[in-house]
Amino acid sequence: MLRRRFATYASILTVAMIAFILGFPFLLFALARAIYCAPDTCGAVGLVLGLYGRMLGVLVYGTAMLTVISARCRRAGLSSWWVVASLFWLLAARDVLMAGLNFWAVGFSLGILSFQWPITLIFFFAFVAFLSFWKGSDENGSEPPRRSWTMAQVSAALSAIIGVVMCIPLFVTLAWIGGLRLISPLSVVVFPQHYLYVQIGTHFITLTSALWLLLLVFAGALIHIVVSQRRANVDVPPTRFSRPVL
Repeated sequence: MLRRRFATYASILTVAMIAFILGFPFLLFALARAIYCAPDTCGAVGLVLGLYGRMLGVLVYGTAMLTVISARCRRAGLSSWWVVASLFWLLAARDVLMAGLNFWAVGFSLGILSFQWPITLIFFFAFVAFLSFWKGSDENGSEPPRRSWTMAQVSAALSAIIGVVMCIPLFVTLAWIGGLRLISPLSVVVFPQHYLYVQIGTHFITLTSALWLLLLVFAGALIHIVVSQRRANVDVPPTRFSRPVL
């Protein structure tokens, strides 16, 4: 997929998803009014519509975005590993995607009592912006600086690994639903944030703080790559063609 087409598709899909999330409470209210539910059943209706309606929207958006990212990475000569990293960035941000501005009982039923900044979602959009501005091999773009590209790859890999760890409750819940009940989902809901940390003196480095640090490295490396490429394109003198002699 060409860079400009990717940027267009990614922008349309993201704007549509944002509009869907912002307008979802009004959609639930309109549906509840349309079916004339009784006061004692509107809560159940809101839970079912909020759960499965939002899930359908998130699945459509995630599938479409991963498809265009995969097409752009193939065209630009990037590894398909970036698609896998993007998948785990989205999965780790499932709390805000599913429960943000949704019916209150949805978060309670999913065990999402609160959520913090969707840091992995910022990783995802930073990479999408990078693919929209960086010229790959299909556009005869210059090779990215090795050090910056290595920093971007390492920080992306570590953040994706943390995303996998943050998705452990999701994986356990899916296994529980599928009949593989080796461990209770309730016992691992607080596992990533409350048990995985490093103590240095009186300070604690949690997964969230590590993600913020990796995000700074990741975004800085990608910005340096894009700026370096644009600067290299500006420094290249224009090619002069001699006028043909008639």
